[in-house]
Amino acid sequence: MKIVRVFLLFLTTIFSLSFNAQNPISWNVNSKLVENNIYELEITAHLEKGWHLYSQFLEQNEGYDPLNSPFSTYITYDLSPNFDTIGNTKEIGVETHYDPVWESEISFFSDKATFTQLIKLNNLDSTVLNGNINFMICNETQCLPPEDYKFKIELIFNKEIIDEIEYKTDSNTLAIIPKLEALDLNSPINNTCGDSEDENKSFWSLLILGFLGGLISLFTPCVFPMVPLTVSFFTKGGTDKSSGIGKALLYGFSIILVYVSLSLPFYIQGTDPEVLNNISSSAVLNIIFFIIFLVFAFSFFGYYELTLPTSWANKADKAADIGGFLGVMFMALVLAIVSFSCTGPLLGSVLAGSLDKGPVPITMAMLGFGIGLGLPFTLFAAFPSMLKSLPQSGGWLNSVKVVLGFAELALAFKFLSTADLVEHWGFLKYEAFLVIWILCAIGTALYLFGKIKFPHDSPINKLKPSRIVLGTLFVITAIYFSFGFKVDEKTNTYSSLNLLSGVAPPVSYSWLYPNECPNGLQCFHDFESAQKFADEKNMPILIDFTGHACTNCRRMEDNVWSKKEVFDLINEHFVLASLYVDDREELAIEQQGEITIEINDSTKKQKKIKTVGDKWQTFEQRYFKKVSQPHYVLIAPNGRLLTNPKSYTPDPKEYAQWLKCGLDAFFLSKEMEFYGKN
Repeated sequence: MKIVRVFLLFLTTIFSLSFNAQNPISWNVNSKLVENNIYELEITAHLEKGWHLYSQFLEQNEGYDPLNSPFSTYITYDLSPNFDTIGNTKEIGVETHYDPVWESEISFFSDKATFTQLIKLNNLDSTVLNGNINFMICNETQCLPPEDYKFKIELIFNKEIIDEIEYKTDSNTLAIIPKLEALDLNSPINNTCGDSEDENKSFWSLLILGFLGGLISLFTPCVFPMVPLTVSFFTKGGTDKSSGIGKALLYGFSIILVYVSLSLPFYIQGTDPEVLNNISSSAVLNIIFFIIFLVFAFSFFGYYELTLPTSWANKADKAADIGGFLGVMFMALVLAIVSFSCTGPLLGSVLAGSLDKGPVPITMAMLGFGIGLGLPFTLFAAFPSMLKSLPQSGGWLNSVKVVLGFAELALAFKFLSTADLVEHWGFLKYEAFLVIWILCAIGTALYLFGKIKFPHDSPINKLKPSRIVLGTLFVITAIYFSFGFKVDEKTNTYSSLNLLSGVAPPVSYSWLYPNECPNGLQCFHDFESAQKFADEKNMPILIDFTGHACTNCRRMEDNVWSKKEVFDLINEHFVLASLYVDDREELAIEQQGEITIEINDSTKKQKKIKTVGDKWQTFEQRYFKKVSQPHYVLIAPNGRLLTNPKSYTPDPKEYAQWLKCGLDAFFLSKEMEFYGKN
């Protein structure tokens, strides 16, 4: 089926955006005088093997379908009164073949594409022509999103003008970035330890998280009643069974496509890896999320209803009435719009939970959500008899919504906590956060036991066993949260809770047991101070690139660093330098400025340094070619890399082994220095 192929191509395209900073096409523009004041503009594209650029005239192909075709190349010229075009832009080298992906005749270029256009020059004092090429390229497995190539050419002298970025470095700003002249990432003293972050594991966890969110949304008052309506849409057509299953599959794919497409805006910033990191740690954005989640929570409680504009639903509903496969696709859009008041908060939770991990994980989360919501609808549409197994709508749906409201209320304070941590406001410390979550758990239990009422609740004459069981579970949850106030004698601070790891503020962020370092460890928040201390004590340095808004950093501190073997190794054998890349404290004015850094030893980037977090983020990117957190590096005081760096590692034994490996490398380096001197 064409829609399946196009959907898979769409997903492959999205993943290529993050994993491949590729540019399989290059452009150049030339001009030559044809006759008096008339020039021929020649635009040439060179493509890597296997890639295709598409014709300007795809609509002329047999079987052309604008909804299932690649984008045509579109060339425009900034003519003004100084220039005129003569005729249309012509193509050289185009070929037309049947394309199995698009299932139609497609005209495209391979290897090289040439476009020519006659330009009349009307003013000899203005000879620079500006233009733009909007294009899309694909190969057998993926398509890159449409791009623009803006060009500027001096017609008379046949000179294309390339506007170059001016790179500069402020010496005062560069001076505050620590120098590691002896560091060589490719030559650690011990090359057998350390690894890179296993992104696949986190991708799968986000896919599952999104799937659960989509599945839960099915049992909300806005979505559940849509099930029989959807089935009636598919059965009223009287089509045969095979056609019905085909349309049901198309409907499911369309639902997934709607939600996956919500991740597309996060690819706009291209391959700059810092963008989402900065967004996720933004105090303003986290406060906005806090307000949004509060609004969603009280909507779930029934005090008001959030809906998208009715006109959107009406237009999509009319489009669904046209029937056929296009009607099925619009039916999926109707579901997404009509159910927004219930799916919106859950979708926001899934999105917010993956925001700091990059665009591809966001796509995985959205993909999971679409599958979780779309799979049941697909099954019911394909096999209508399954409807008999569903419970009847009723008051239980509103109860599900209210319980989700309490969850949204608790999660709202997670974002307020992030803003508080980043900005050092100090009003939502560990104790306050834990009390709020305990109250939310108790409130949910009281609601389930019938002690609290909300609008739209049905009268409760007798508690059902399901409410008693769930209410008891929330009481147990509240008791579990209260154990977070137990003091750990080893660290002289609160004991962290596994279930709240990465959600609650760090236990060291406390009114009663404050500590500037995780788990009561001794640490430095400045690398130069840590390096000086390590040199004096003859100890290796553990660089901890972390962040106040970094969920996995808190999980490492709570679940890995707190284990005795790991804690003792760090506490006794390493100098810990915890460098917060999202610290919003501003540097002195004379230290602020711009420097030029290289990304992957090839691409240059102009980086603004204004805050302490900017300083440490630049330090990480400049020397260790990373912007992700957590990121751990073991080095000697002289800057020599002891072993390969390590990222998020939830296994304490593996992490302890890495620390031991680095410690052995440090002792080996000392022996090498000793024998080198003798």
